Amino acid sequence: MKIKKNRGVASIEFAMGFMVFWLICMAWVEMSYMSYVSAISDLIISESARESKTKNSDYLQAFTDAVNDNQSIWGNVVDPSKFTMSIQYLKSVNELGSLVEPCTVPDSESTAECGSSDNSSIAVYRIDYRFSPIFTYFMGFEGIFSREDIVIQEYERDAFKV
Repeated sequence: MKIKKNRGVASIEFAMGFMVFWLICMAWVEMSYMSYVSAISDLIISESARESKTKNSDYLQAFTDAVNDNQSIWGNVVDPSKFTMSIQYLKSVNELGSLVEPCTVPDSESTAECGSSDNSSIAVYRIDYRFSPIFTYFMGFEGIFSREDIVIQEYERDAFKV
């Protein structure tokens, strides 16, 4: 009986297996980062809309200030320059029901306001984040995470009618 010598087979199997393991780990890190950005977007929109809806003046400026004030929580991981913010003011629930297109931010701007805040009891706060993956070699796409928050404006709520 002749013994066959298999030299280097274990090294090749280890190298191939390690590459697959490494790709799976990097995909897991990428998915975790996407989940983190999604959760941060939820936190930012809810906290900033809560703070700005109680102001009696410029809601968009209060919204922008609230987002910028909370940067210390997420600023090291998420790029603040990739955020765009908008507020769509609505006067009634019927307008909200017929709202199809969100308030869009022009490419050269980072904020936008649609409608008038005077006597508009409902506002749709929107935040968009231009997401770019950490490992673009593995996941070659860019996307936008969008979050919206529909709120009753505190200083305009007397104009609210169902």
